[in-house]
Amino acid sequence: MSIEMPAFEPNTDRAHVEKVMKSTTFLDIETSLLQFYGFGTGKQSPGINNLVEGHDQTRLLTAAWGTWWDLYHDEADGVVSVGNHHRKGAFKADPLDDTYVLKKLWKVLDESTIIVAHNASFDAGWIEGRFMELGWKMPSRYFIYCTYRTLAGKRTVSKKLDFLSQKLVGTAKVPHEGLPLWIGCSNGDVEAFEKMEEYNIGDIYDTLYKVFVRTAPYVSLDKCIDLAGDGLYCSLTGDELEEVDELYRNRNTGLEYTQYRNPKYNIMYRDRYNVSSKKAGQGYIRARETNQIVTGAYG
Repeated sequence: MSIEMPAFEPNTDRAHVEKVMKSTTFLDIETSLLQFYGFGTGKQSPGINNLVEGHDQTRLLTAAWGTWWDLYHDEADGVVSVGNHHRKGAFKADPLDDTYVLKKLWKVLDESTIIVAHNASFDAGWIEGRFMELGWKMPSRYFIYCTYRTLAGKRTVSKKLDFLSQKLVGTAKVPHEGLPLWIGCSNGDVEAFEKMEEYNIGDIYDTLYKVFVRTAPYVSLDKCIDLAGDGLYCSLTGDELEEVDELYRNRNTGLEYTQYRNPKYNIMYRDRYNVSSKKAGQGYIRARETNQIVTGAYG
């Protein structure tokens, strides 16, 4: 028997899986710099009074996203992106006017059931903070799958997206010149915005999406996007489960339960009700082993 993990493949033949994939969005944003006065170099924590007038909030520069369905079928061509420089009139007046991009993001979030992002608390928190500042209502409720937090407990040198991409997948973020790129965007340099958009796009398919695909089978099923739907289907891939001859026995209570397996990934499930229960065998199942880390919900 091979010990290699098979490539992660959702069962796209099922209508439920298609529906979940079309409402799951992989998202990444790039924001501007803060400008403030300081008394020296090194690590600083500037107070509110140190900020340059009119620069009291980072603004959106670019945003990129793609639905799971589009990325699965169209790969990098499934990525959509937008930047402040796309609306030339407003950009000329203020390159950091991000309302156009934020309106695009509001629609994306409102139409999504699940958002996948790396260090998602930053992306979701920042976007919703801007919505609040602008006096906009919240989009429809959506759930967060964070490719950073889901790896809690997994020992690796770094959980930065670029490291995970290079180490696990063999891809990398789009290279750039560093801080000068952000300074160029702050000064309204169109070429800098175009480079930033290219960098942002690179964070979707080749890094975020591929890291998700590579790591999802190793994540607790409590953290996985539920592709099970109705019936005995694996919550991770949506594949039909096979009943196992051997019963699962609870060591503490002595009760026995029917077991099921995803044969491709060897993911085990058991009936929620023991074999003597009237509800046994009615399709109520749970993953055999989980680590109880709970996903966040926003919106």
